[in-house]
Amino acid sequence: MLGLAIILAFVVMALTANILTPYSPTEITYLPKTAYKLAKPTWYKYLFPSENITENIDPIPAPYFETPSAVEKLEFQTTSSNAVHAEFALDKGFPEGSGPGSAAIKFKREAAMTPYGEVNSSLSKTFNFPYSYPPMQFQGLVAVLVDNPQNTPITINIVLEKVGGERRIVWASENFRNASEGWMTPYPLIDSDNYNTRAWLGNTFGDAWEDAPIEQFFSDSGNYRYGVDITLNDTRAEDTEVTVYVDDLFLRVFGNAFGLLGTDQFARDIFTQLAYGTRISLIIGFLTAAFTTIIGLAVGLTAGYIGGFADQILMRFTDTLLVIPEVPLLVVLMFVLTPNIWTLILLMTLLGWTGFARISRSQALSLKERPFVEAAKAVGGGRFHIILRHILPNVMSLVYVALATAVPYGIINEAWLAWLGIFDPNTMSWGRMLYGVETEAMGIYMWWWVVPPGLCIAAISLSFILIGYALDEILNPKLRERR
Repeated sequence: MLGLAIILAFVVMALTANILTPYSPTEITYLPKTAYKLAKPTWYKYLFPSENITENIDPIPAPYFETPSAVEKLEFQTTSSNAVHAEFALDKGFPEGSGPGSAAIKFKREAAMTPYGEVNSSLSKTFNFPYSYPPMQFQGLVAVLVDNPQNTPITINIVLEKVGGERRIVWASENFRNASEGWMTPYPLIDSDNYNTRAWLGNTFGDAWEDAPIEQFFSDSGNYRYGVDITLNDTRAEDTEVTVYVDDLFLRVFGNAFGLLGTDQFARDIFTQLAYGTRISLIIGFLTAAFTTIIGLAVGLTAGYIGGFADQILMRFTDTLLVIPEVPLLVVLMFVLTPNIWTLILLMTLLGWTGFARISRSQALSLKERPFVEAAKAVGGGRFHIILRHILPNVMSLVYVALATAVPYGIINEAWLAWLGIFDPNTMSWGRMLYGVETEAMGIYMWWWVVPPGLCIAAISLSFILIGYALDEILNPKLRERR
């Protein structure tokens, strides 16, 4: 029952991995990324309250403007409410023709009206940074499209400021000219670790790379504002109409803690790797066990019952595979062939059926001398009829036990191969997680990264061993207790 409970828990995790976590287990994203690298788990602060722990903050509730409510969730301010307003622009998103919508900041004045002069507007979001310890990094995005047929002088700045404190421009207007060229975005990305962003933040933060602007800008808790500031100089007498479209108004402030198990050296979520790694481990374990058992059973029963020359050929081939050192051969073949899970399953199947073949052969040699087999021969039963109808049912108890004990064989083999760096780059497994720990200098000190995959490998292997022992006690008459 304990073994079944453990397996059921892992099966549920494997089937619901995409529900349990929204992240990718293998994809490395930089622009923008999900979290900061080598982050601690969020529960770490409860075990060690004295640690300076900060978490991710995503202040913009709907950065991609998929519905009109996305504009309403932002703060729009202007010095001329009679001439400027903000609205949702459907089918005017970034990239052109693919985005669901955007925010449109529209200025309109007729020639008969007096020019407004300098008009300042902003579309932004004020958020609270609750930590007294600075974050590790921030990244931001914005896409701007300017419809300005009269070439009215316009300045667009992307700003990040502490409310009541100093206003910082993280990208400036020369990158957002009259948008005859279409949508424009900051390049490179707005990133506190990026040299360009540091330059825009100003030299007051120091010239050395260690003098991180983020540590001084987010020096304490408080309210901060991030958004787009637009300055328009309305001085001409003719009709004036300007529309500034804003999309992908995104900001993420990265803390040093993230998720249930933190992140690895590439800022990938470790819990996501654990959940999706369950799928790979179970697939490899189940398929390897099934194929090795089927092949070993077929070879063993055929050799044992038919005997003679067929027995000699099959058993000598089996003995040849048995004496081949499996570990070096697996390593060499995985390097030579395409390193993916299907290649691994194929190789482990070819090398792993031999032991059960000899066991099933010995059972077939014993069973073919039984009276019920002789009776079947007497009434005209053919060889394969007897094997399928009379021999096979009597060795099924061994089959169940072999299936249960062969699953750990596949899982553990995949784990140590991946730990050596031999794995499918498109999949994540528990062994590959341990490889990541090994290749990261600080990985061995991150016990929340090391322990979970190791425990999972041990637990799933133990569960099938327990089931194998239980089946053996149930199905083996010699082990049954008197009742």
